[in-house]
Amino acid sequence: MIDNSLDLNMVRLFVTMVEAKTLTAAAARSGMTRSNVSRRLKLLEQHMGAQLLRRTTRHVELTEAGSLLYTHGLRMLDELQAASASIDSLGQSVRGDVRIRLPTGLGHLYLTPVLLQFARTYPDISLRVVINDYIGDLISAEVDVALKITSMPPEDHVARKICDVGWCLCAAPSFLEENGPIHQAADLLECDLISPASLGRRFDLKITVAGTPVTLRVAPRIQSGDYPFLFESMMGGLGVALLPRYAVWRQIESGQIVEVLDQCDPEGVGDSIYMLTAPNRFPTLATRTLMDYVRSHLEDQSCAWRRARRGATGA
Repeated sequence: MIDNSLDLNMVRLFVTMVEAKTLTAAAARSGMTRSNVSRRLKLLEQHMGAQLLRRTTRHVELTEAGSLLYTHGLRMLDELQAASASIDSLGQSVRGDVRIRLPTGLGHLYLTPVLLQFARTYPDISLRVVINDYIGDLISAEVDVALKITSMPPEDHVARKICDVGWCLCAAPSFLEENGPIHQAADLLECDLISPASLGRRFDLKITVAGTPVTLRVAPRIQSGDYPFLFESMMGGLGVALLPRYAVWRQIESGQIVEVLDQCDPEGVGDSIYMLTAPNRFPTLATRTLMDYVRSHLEDQSCAWRRARRGATGA
């Protein structure tokens, strides 16, 4: 006699079906044949007394009943995972796997050493780090937590603001020596500019100089979505760069680069760092440990980004 009672393995398989989008992909993720997955889905629907998924030639779609089971199933699995992690933590160390996504600038130019120190501090936590500027859906991307710099966090994720992010216009001393000083905002129109590609090939550069708002229509010479490339272009003396303060405050303090224009506050790509998690997902203890570690570091250091002390005055 076949036991059709509902168990967590059935729930876990159903969640995999939903997130994989097709029964074939769900079978591959679960190490089963497609026919086995299909048979188990039928047993689950018989047990629930309702159709859970509508099958099409390309993918599966949730019914209303399926949506309810998926929502509650996620909670059940997350609670089980959290309980397991908490039990593991009764020992001497926190254990588990954490998948984190970082934007390119914050990841490459600032947080890499922070994550390396975290890995040394918590040797029993395994990290999978993705560094790119595409956020997407955290569940389908198999990401536990993501950081995003934006002024408007996505509404389909749980967003926790960590701190503000300031931007600045800066240049290598060699560029200013070759091209002359920048005394006022209009001088920027005569300079080669370096900026994030997401602002567009031509855009309105909005800055506040000594409390006065100024808008300049600019067409940068160098643009990229890769912030380390923008940083290196600026350090190489190729122009005045629009960069987040977290990426350059140390170089400004040491005098390696110059922040142009006194009391200049430009508008960049987002004014805050948010930590994002998926809705209906309860972070594991390992994930919460990483979230607290990164948040604490950023909160402690963010005061240095508001306006770094200058090693040299604005030219």
